[in-house]
Amino acid sequence: MEATRETARSLDAADPLAPLRKEFVLPDGVVYLDGNSLGALPATVTARLSAAVTEQWGNHLVRGWNEDGWWTAPAR
Repeated sequence: MEATRETARSLDAADPLAPLRKEFVLPDGVVYLDGNSLGALPATVTARLSAAVTEQWGNHLVRGWNEDGWWTAPAR
């Protein structure tokens, strides 16, 4: 069993995608493999949503359609 754990650890250490884990919000110790959901929350999303809500919606109000490009969002 210990050999299997060592093999898994060495494979994890050599995984070229391992550094990408820090780009997502995941609780420590969680291995998230659910393929039928939105997936793990990207770390940049919270700040971007907050900015959209406070600046674009909160301060720009209806001007957000033009100033923030809401009008063209469906085409993007």
